[in-house]
Amino acid sequence: MILRTLSLLRSLQGASQTASQARGTVQQASDYRWLRHELRHGTLTHSDARLADGTPGVAITLAYPATTGRMAGGSWPVSPAARERCHVAGQHACRAAGAPAYHTLESLSRGLAEGGIAVLRDAARFQYLLDRDALGLAWCRPESLPKDLSARLAEPGVETGWLLLELRVPETTPPQRLSGTWLDTCLDRYRRILPRQH
Repeated sequence: MILRTLSLLRSLQGASQTASQARGTVQQASDYRWLRHELRHGTLTHSDARLADGTPGVAITLAYPATTGRMAGGSWPVSPAARERCHVAGQHACRAAGAPAYHTLESLSRGLAEGGIAVLRDAARFQYLLDRDALGLAWCRPESLPKDLSARLAEPGVETGWLLLELRVPETTPPQRLSGTWLDTCLDRYRRILPRQH
């Protein structure tokens, strides 16, 4: 099974691909698909954000109750003030918010079975976000929640606090409704205008 998986990735990328690299590619695609699905629950929090390379964009925030399971993945300080100063970036931010992880070779092959080209495309979209520091997560006390977020949450007074996942997207005109299709379009447009990496 793993040989078939590696063979497929080699043929798609035209390069040598180790099991570890293949697993990483599928994990990135998995993280992107999770983020794409979650986007509809997000709230536009900044219309004048910028990505790490200076690209103008918008910031979307997703809020998750800071459950014991989510907090277990990091070394969060006990003090609320110190905890609010902590910041988790990139792929770790998605994992802390609840994105699932691939653990087995079977799940790796299952991911590729969904469509090899689609896996590579989604992994490239996620890599674009990682390269531009477009993903970050922070802990927030209930009373510190931004008003536009608090109004949309079913349980704004959750005692454990909230994990806020911020995604910065290269777009200057926010949509009327957030969707995964909109995210795909924004990232693909900006990825196409970037110079090729040699």
